[in-house]
Amino acid sequence: MKKLLFIVNPRAGKTKSRAPLFDAVAQFSRAGYLVRVYITEAGGQARDIAARWGGQYDMVVCAGGDGTLNETITGLLSAGANTPIGYIPAGSTNDFASSLKLPTNILKAAQTIVEGEPVSYDV
Repeated sequence: MKKLLFIVNPRAGKTKSRAPLFDAVAQFSRAGYLVRVYITEAGGQARDIAARWGGQYDMVVCAGGDGTLNETITGLLSAGANTPIGYIPAGSTNDFASSLKLPTNILKAAQTIVEGEPVSYDV
């Protein structure tokens, strides 16, 4: 079974409901992933989680704002992990997602992660 590490920043997008994140987990599970969820509680924690655990998973997905994505990428790079990253934009502005025309709807983003084609970006 494939393993997916799901890093969630619950403070991102202060006015957004967290309920769709449960549906995203279900979508990952239906796609054949065993999902481990980490909820961040402080700045820098997404980086630490990604660095420590990311290399042991088939995919790392983060839900949060641009800062959460930045931390997740930084953590994986610092650990030398070459794990694919999925991004669920759940922040207030989601500049990165907007510039790349990524879906900002949580369920559409989760669907794109499991059904879409990987794209490489130079970080």
